[in-house]
Amino acid sequence: MIQPLNPEALSTLLDKGDDSPESPSGKVHVFDLRAAEAFAAGHLPGARHTPHSQALRWIPQRALTQELVVLVDDEGRPGGPARHVAHELVHHWFRRLRYLEGGYAAWQKAGLPEETGGPTGVGANSHDGATRAFQTSGTVPWRTSDKPGTPDPTRVSES
Repeated sequence: MIQPLNPEALSTLLDKGDDSPESPSGKVHVFDLRAAEAFAAGHLPGARHTPHSQALRWIPQRALTQELVVLVDDEGRPGGPARHVAHELVHHWFRRLRYLEGGYAAWQKAGLPEETGGPTGVGANSHDGATRAFQTSGTVPWRTSDKPGTPDPTRVSES
């Protein structure tokens, strides 16, 4: 069963870092599934924006299955995005999954530290936040030989 993590416990866990028994591998990944505008307005320190629609694509590329993954949505309600993604990640062999109880609203209500700005969407999940222009390549010219190919005399045609 995927367990909730209350805001105070998550704050303590993020402060402890590598010393936490919750994450024996030493890594804690916080993925924010909210809209890009909401993430830019405020999010947990160190959280990475991952749109709900792309979470199953990007989270397995950013976290190992033995590392602790914490999912954050708006309200942490039953059947919400964080719980939905957590249940789907179980099928990708993730075993250390938690969701923020009460979502980002509970984090704010507890008065815990927040960050603003940061890369969102594709830029947040690409290599080190690279821009879309960096990810796309330019036109590649096709090179063709000036001489037509010569037939292979050992090849027998079927006619």
